[in-house]
Amino acid sequence: MIRIPLLLGAIWIAIAFAAGLRADQEGDRQRDFLRSLELFDKAKTPDEFRESAKLLETLLVDGYCNGAVYYNLGNAYFRAGDFGRSILNYRKAKPYRPSDSLLEANLQQALASAPGRISIPPKPWWSPVMFWTEALSYPTRVWFALILSGIAPLFVFSSVLLRRKNLVWVAIGLTILGIVFSIDGYLNSPEWHSNKLAVITGETVARKGIGKDYEPAFNAPLKDGAEFVVLNETNGWTFGHFAEIGDGWVKNDFVAR
Repeated sequence: MIRIPLLLGAIWIAIAFAAGLRADQEGDRQRDFLRSLELFDKAKTPDEFRESAKLLETLLVDGYCNGAVYYNLGNAYFRAGDFGRSILNYRKAKPYRPSDSLLEANLQQALASAPGRISIPPKPWWSPVMFWTEALSYPTRVWFALILSGIAPLFVFSSVLLRRKNLVWVAIGLTILGIVFSIDGYLNSPEWHSNKLAVITGETVARKGIGKDYEPAFNAPLKDGAEFVVLNETNGWTFGHFAEIGDGWVKNDFVAR
């Protein structure tokens, strides 16, 4: 039979090990991030800027997301002339830095430089309702959702304890706000962006079906920087909606997400 003190000691050791491992990972990320900035500062050719971007890409593994990493990826790809990837990473940085004027200026510059730029879908109808979208970062929205959802039950409990029915309506209001922030957080989450938003890299022809034997979907090839919404993906091809143009299949070799 395992003694309780020994079991608790083992648990604490495991927790300490996990915390130490996480600290080591954060330390490695910090060092690689600083190293990528050094490479960027010293870079003079497109390939050298891509080396900086390549190092930054290695940080975005195991579900790790960071607005500063995306922002600097956008800068590195822009200087390398890879405007599609630059636009994509600037957009990924947006949820984390919604009020960053420099980020917005760089995004607009990348859009203007991209040879394949096309119109993107207009903002959804709920954007005016969620008026805080342009001011609050994605992590802040998540915290608001968690806090509101956590406070609501306390008001329900207080209404029963104090026999005040009006507190139930407060709880209902907080619950609705929590749900709204949860939906807004999901729609601006890195997962949603990576699953739904994509951009063309290089130049390719969109097809009406999977394979080069199908007719072109559009009158002209798609070029670097053309953004679209992903509708489906199968067998190395992505089916997407291109605003004001239509739908088409694109080989994954020319798609960044």
